[in-house]
This record gives sequence, structure tokens and C-alpha cells, in this order.
Amino acid sequence: MAIMDVKENVRLKLELDGGMDGDKQIIKSKTYSKIKPTVENEALYEVAESLADLQTYPIYKVKRLEEIHLVRE
Repeated sequence: MAIMDVKENVRLKLELDGGMDGDKQIIKSKTYSKIKPTVENEALYEVAESLADLQTYPIYKVKRLEEIHLVRE
């Protein structure tokens, strides 16, 4: 029997550059929920770039967080 993956929850996480504290990088983050599981990475990144313009800090990383439910067929 094959195992099928079903995407249940997708979130967009923006990690923002909060500057330095001595020699330690400060990372601030914002997470956006209820992203359509079928969204392409390119489209998600474009949204992240648009949201970056609304942030106080510049983007450090863009992350796609997925929860996947594994089901036996």
C-alpha cells in the first residue's frame, strides 16, 4: 500500500533582521496562517516581498511551514 501525503496547514514565516546585540544576530519573526496548501513557492515569496515593505525591519529569511498528514491508501 502506498502512503499519500495530505497538506493540512501551511503558514508563511518572515524572519526579520533586528540588528545585532554585540556579536549575536537579533531575529524578529511574523507568522501568517491560513495559507492555501496549493500555493506555489514563487507566489508565496512574492507575497512575502510585498509584506516586507510593510515591516519595520528588513527580511532576513522567508520560510514556508507545512503540516502534512500521512495516510495509507
